[in-house]
Amino acid sequence: MRAAVGLLVLSLCGCASSSGGRVNAATPPDDLVLDQYDRAVTQYQRACSSGKPQACGFLGFMYDNGYGVPRDIDRALGLCEQACSAGGAYGCAYLGYMYQLGRGVAADPLEAAALFRKACEGDDTAGCLLLGIMYKSGSGVPQDSEYAVHLFGRACDEGEALACASLGYMYANGEGVDRDQAHAGQLFRAACDSGNEIGCDAVDQLEN
Repeated sequence: MRAAVGLLVLSLCGCASSSGGRVNAATPPDDLVLDQYDRAVTQYQRACSSGKPQACGFLGFMYDNGYGVPRDIDRALGLCEQACSAGGAYGCAYLGYMYQLGRGVAADPLEAAALFRKACEGDDTAGCLLLGIMYKSGSGVPQDSEYAVHLFGRACDEGEALACASLGYMYANGEGVDRDQAHAGQLFRAACDSGNEIGCDAVDQLEN
């Protein structure tokens, strides 16, 4: 689950035109465009029924957002719980997001943090990013800027653009690390080069 997180909110590309790529059960929902939703749902359903937990998590995302299926938050929760219980890191991360926002469940930052941690341990970069945000703010976990830096760095190294931007701000402000404007700029540019608007805005601020 690639996350474009303002502070928390995850987004998916809603472009109207197709990317032309093939869709299969391993295609993350974040990589889909509008005319691929129906095909993706079919692939996810088949794979989920065959015991593929990541596909169950992907399908949960589709039900939560009403992409290719009628919106059904209870179904989304059930699928993400199923995925996470079976080791699907995406399902853990998305379930954590739902608990963080109180989407279909009572908001529970402690549970959200536990789920993000499980996702991160399963190498889901969005899980690491979101857990880092919680440690930066002290929401649901003790505030720990140094650990937030570690989590942002881990996700950034794996290509999570918003994590690079978040890490850039940690360096720019000297939070959890020694202040280093040059390194912050490198991180902002890396985020911007990956299409992250927050990174691009930060680059503009540095250069103006």
